[in-house]
Amino acid sequence: MDGAINEHDNVVESIVKANEPRFTVLSNVGKDEHYIAQLFPDVILIDKTTEKPVFIIEVKKNGNIAQCIQQWKAVPSIPATIYIVVPENDLSNAKAIAQVVGLNTRFGTYSLDEKGIPSVKFL
Repeated sequence: MDGAINEHDNVVESIVKANEPRFTVLSNVGKDEHYIAQLFPDVILIDKTTEKPVFIIEVKKNGNIAQCIQQWKAVPSIPATIYIVVPENDLSNAKAIAQVVGLNTRFGTYSLDEKGIPSVKFL
């Protein structure tokens, strides 16, 4: 399996596991089946009580960050708070791209330990 895909999937799975106790979690790892605003984000967190989306989470790195920000900017009304989770060293670049594009988003970062286990922080 491709290392970048494996890294992406590991980060998404870490986010899914961390949020399952609090939210209904929809993940698009493996295949795109859960959409919001006609897009397929990596994770959608749904309030268990209201059954409404609360957070949309995209995990991106390197060249995929700008494309991700552009596609969400094209959505007229995003129905939840969007988080873009990037490697720690890509954070300043991702923030700059969002500012230039004009997307109001929040960010998270991740790092991998020596075994490739992700540690995710939402900022």
